[in-house]
Amino acid sequence: MRLKYVFIKEYKNLKDFGITFDGSSFIDVFVGKNGSGKSNFFEALIKIFHHLHKDAEILFDYVIKYEINGQEIEIKWENDKRYVDERAQATLGQTPFPNNIIVYYSGHNKQISHLLEQYESFFGKRIKNSTLNDSRFFIGIGPEYKEILLSVLLLQNDSNKAREFLMNQLGIHRLGIKKPGQSYLTEPILKLVLKRPKYAKNNTFDVDNFDESTKFWKADGIVKDFLNSLSSCSDDSFGSMPVDQGYIPSSGQYIFYCAIEKIQNEFSSYTLKQLFNQFDNLKTLGMLESMSIPLELNNGLSGNILDFSDGQFQSIYIYTIIEIFKDLECITLLDEPDAFLHPEWQFKFLEQVYEITNATAKNNHVLMSSHSAITLVNYNNRKIRMFVFESNQVKNRNVPKDYAISQLSSNMIQYSEREQILSILRNIHIEQVPVLFTEGSTDPDIVNIAWKKLYAEEPMPFIPIYAFNCVYLKQLFQDERIHNELNQRPAFAMFDFDEAYNEWNALKSKTETWSFIEDDPYKGLCVENPTKNLFAFLLPVPEIEAIEKQVIFDKPSKTHYAHESRMGIEHLFYTVPHTDFYFEIQPKPGGAQIVHFKGDKTQFAKEVVKDIDSTYFEVFRPMFDFIKSKC
Repeated sequence: MRLKYVFIKEYKNLKDFGITFDGSSFIDVFVGKNGSGKSNFFEALIKIFHHLHKDAEILFDYVIKYEINGQEIEIKWENDKRYVDERAQATLGQTPFPNNIIVYYSGHNKQISHLLEQYESFFGKRIKNSTLNDSRFFIGIGPEYKEILLSVLLLQNDSNKAREFLMNQLGIHRLGIKKPGQSYLTEPILKLVLKRPKYAKNNTFDVDNFDESTKFWKADGIVKDFLNSLSSCSDDSFGSMPVDQGYIPSSGQYIFYCAIEKIQNEFSSYTLKQLFNQFDNLKTLGMLESMSIPLELNNGLSGNILDFSDGQFQSIYIYTIIEIFKDLECITLLDEPDAFLHPEWQFKFLEQVYEITNATAKNNHVLMSSHSAITLVNYNNRKIRMFVFESNQVKNRNVPKDYAISQLSSNMIQYSEREQILSILRNIHIEQVPVLFTEGSTDPDIVNIAWKKLYAEEPMPFIPIYAFNCVYLKQLFQDERIHNELNQRPAFAMFDFDEAYNEWNALKSKTETWSFIEDDPYKGLCVENPTKNLFAFLLPVPEIEAIEKQVIFDKPSKTHYAHESRMGIEHLFYTVPHTDFYFEIQPKPGGAQIVHFKGDKTQFAKEVVKDIDSTYFEVFRPMFDFIKSKC
């Protein structure tokens, strides 16, 4: 499931607001100062999906496009009429639709909390007649879900990879209760505390331990079945340590100590999502007071899952959500999950998110809002979607990361990727060879493979180095520290043939010492600064008709679209067999189309490119031959 485009005619401060998602990452982060419209966008999305799911009332027009199971869907609501793929429809009918919308809210946005409470209340009224696979369409997950999310993973078998990851990530050594005065632990257990549910307000639902019909406040249907099964997993003692459980009249609560091994056997046919649904049902009814799993950490300290701080747990919210819902098509909205974190945890947040979810996020598109400048420092993308006010209207703009950080921090944090100059200088100093700087993080991998495909065992006479983005790549070529460290060794730069053209072109407009030495875009347009032995290329254009059309305006004259071109390094391999998964055709106004790379760039560079036939790398040869001649 991937959102592709959302347009909102008018909702609060969002007017004629549109946002496009390129589909290249499982997570899209957008930022803005408080009150800039980020949360209003989430609210509008929730209302749109509620309208689509339940045909609920909606007071604004919208357009939403998404891809699901390889099919692209466009739904428009305009003047109280619905259009699906431009056809008027009274209902969605058989139109593919996401299974769930999952919303994390940190508690600061009362409107989102109120919306989700409404939808939760609607579902709570029909839990009695629900089935094992039924769950709320909107699943609101706040900090109070910590115990459910952790518990359902720790209740899995030892061989479960998600459980193993969670144990390692949180430093859990083993599960069980440490007996008073003893050093060893009992068998792993789940302690469950139930309270009087919302529906049982009057005394007709009172529990009588001698009347089986009043058990669990007269719960019925799937809830009653689940509680009966769960209570059958309880024991009166663990390792000869007796425990009091069952219904406790003095507190009006049920308490159960359930052996995890028994739970695993009793619910062996349940999927992770089904088990989550059952505990979530208890919470929706207001019946779940707490659930905890006693444990011992690697440092020898005892505790339970409720003891982990928000900083420790926040970064694995996304992991647990995606793991639980991984077999379903979902959208997850994270409304400022970093809002109340210590700055140290904010700094680490996205780094940990990428580490733990990169391999598992297949069906779940995550949208995250933030107003933390510190969180952005570890964001992988060079551009940030920023919500800004322009002419009394909210717009979203793709801005450089350093600009977004300075704006969010009111210029108190002056982050710039220039801080990475030390690592670049260190590489140049150690290698003592010419350098090819690239704007893409995976470009060096592809350049290395391309060289080996074209020149076999001939050593590459330069080293490719990632230069963070096209803006910084231009700055590097104007940095005296780089020139001094190179000591007149040649240096090369390779820009994408897209909006990066402006940065490449600015080199020769900056000073008269730059001049054209290659004006054929099929060989790679190149400018030179002979006084400093610097050469800057644009990616060579492959003779692939669909890609040529995105760059070349007139083939006989070889004129091009300059900064309006759209070609990255992956486009050079567009016609390679069995790479269809990584590309998609996007329509443009006027009936035009554009080939868009939609896959994981790292996976493509490291796992796909190495197996591509050498003939597809010939496009690099003119540029490489020139570089060889200068080295």
